[in-house]
Amino acid sequence: MKHMSDSDDTYPVQDPRRRWSRRAAVGGAAGFVLAGLSACSIGSEDKPESTPAPTEVVVPEPTQGEPTPTQAPIASPVSGYLDPARWKGRSISVASAAAGDYLKALQESYFDAFQAATGATVRHTEFGRDGLTTLAQQVDDGDVVWDVALIPTENVLPLAQKKYLQAIDYNVIDATALYPEITMQHAVGQALYSTVIVYPWNAETAPTGWGDFWNLGLYNGTRALRRSPVGTLEFALLADGVTTDKLYPLDVPRAFAKLESMRTTAIFYEDSKQPVELVRTGQVGLASAWSVRTTLPDVANAVEVQWAGGMISADSWAIPRGAQNADVAMSFINFATRAVPAANFSRMQPFGPVNKDAFALLRPDIVATLPTSPANIREQFFQNWSYWAEHTDPLTAQFEDWLLNPVSTPVPGASPAS
Repeated sequence: MKHMSDSDDTYPVQDPRRRWSRRAAVGGAAGFVLAGLSACSIGSEDKPESTPAPTEVVVPEPTQGEPTPTQAPIASPVSGYLDPARWKGRSISVASAAAGDYLKALQESYFDAFQAATGATVRHTEFGRDGLTTLAQQVDDGDVVWDVALIPTENVLPLAQKKYLQAIDYNVIDATALYPEITMQHAVGQALYSTVIVYPWNAETAPTGWGDFWNLGLYNGTRALRRSPVGTLEFALLADGVTTDKLYPLDVPRAFAKLESMRTTAIFYEDSKQPVELVRTGQVGLASAWSVRTTLPDVANAVEVQWAGGMISADSWAIPRGAQNADVAMSFINFATRAVPAANFSRMQPFGPVNKDAFALLRPDIVATLPTSPANIREQFFQNWSYWAEHTDPLTAQFEDWLLNPVSTPVPGASPAS
């Protein structure tokens, strides 16, 4: 997934929302295709053809916001990486869909820093639109040229089940300070972001959660939701009174029943730039959107974020099975998930660090903008990647059928994935 920057308008590295065309590789009707962020190519998605263009509403324009706050690089040495000749003469290839400022953050925080600390050469390779397919093909052909791949976490389990990824060695990678949700058997998280409620800067009161989002008597009754069951079904259940600890497995019939009120009221978007823009211009009262979209200078003062009920997602480091430099790759992933490199990345890009100790190294104003800050994370839940690895295909088909064929509205007991 390509990542967002002020210049190329892209963000999280893969676009974890694209479908992967190599169906046999992930075993199922479809997989995901990585087209832009390692958490998101936010700028490269097309708008849904079935979504009519809403009439623009004239709203007062706020002053342009300040850029995402930054601080000077954190130069503290990384424990265990004090030998600049440790991997001298060795090199690794890291593949990602990152570009622009996001790639610059990866380069400075991880690649250059690891090279200086160990002597290893780190080469970045453009993931490309068919990145996941390319990874699988390399393994199938026995000619693996990537040593590390930065991929959407939702793709980890499908790839691992088809034996395309090498198991993580937690004797090398210290998971002590990492979130358990992103320390997986075949990958380790790189950065965290959230899908949250976005509302206008000039709203009289802030929405309190998804219950207010579903209350069409508030905020002019117009909404924007992602055209995908992932997250959208969870938010419907939260609006219907389900608590975050009881979300999974999803009560699919209940979620669709709650979603029914949104069928003709909401814009179901596919382009991740769209929801924040719809709120900024007053075309919808509330939207679900990636938190990283709300910090760009052209919208930072125009919209506000409600973190309550947000869904935390991630991009992750993985090693293709058969990688030629797996030992250096494992050392690199351990380095990249230490507090100092993780904090350096989050000071440049508004993604949550995967190492909890990184927050102590960041300025309070930066911490406040991050989705996993101590204050923000307590109100949110982690996306259940295991659940979605099994149910993405059938629930996507059901969601599209519900959206396009009203007579097919699901009823209790009718869901294949409930």
